[in-house]
Amino acid sequence: MIDVELIASSEVPSPLTYVVIAPRYREGWLFVKHRKRGGYELPAGHPDHGEDSVEAAVRELMEETGAVDFTLEPVTYYWVDTGSGKQFGRLFLACVETLGEITDMKEIEWVRVFKRMPGRISLPEVMTFLYGTAVKYFRYTQR
Repeated sequence: MIDVELIASSEVPSPLTYVVIAPRYREGWLFVKHRKRGGYELPAGHPDHGEDSVEAAVRELMEETGAVDFTLEPVTYYWVDTGSGKQFGRLFLACVETLGEITDMKEIEWVRVFKRMPGRISLPEVMTFLYGTAVKYFRYTQR
């Protein structure tokens, strides 16, 4: 069983293992098709050595979706426990205006726009939870 929980906004966990980006594009959500895992997922990755979470999110979004013109805002921190202890991550919301070429073709097969979460998803417990969190945040901020 995989557990995923949000972390109180006053807490900043360390070290961060993941950044996940929920990108809006043309009235939909961008999902990438991961080559190894075989399903759709939100763009995500690990911060490189010396890279903060914002820098990692910008890099991953650009590499995995080809986004070239976008805004990015942090949504929340979270943790995931797959049974071997908690790992921490940060969720971001992006509003993408322009897409270019995907540069991480080794990992990402393609990117698609969906009105809602696609049916064949990788890491379903984690992606469903984070996508739902991003949708709620997006709707709240659009009021």
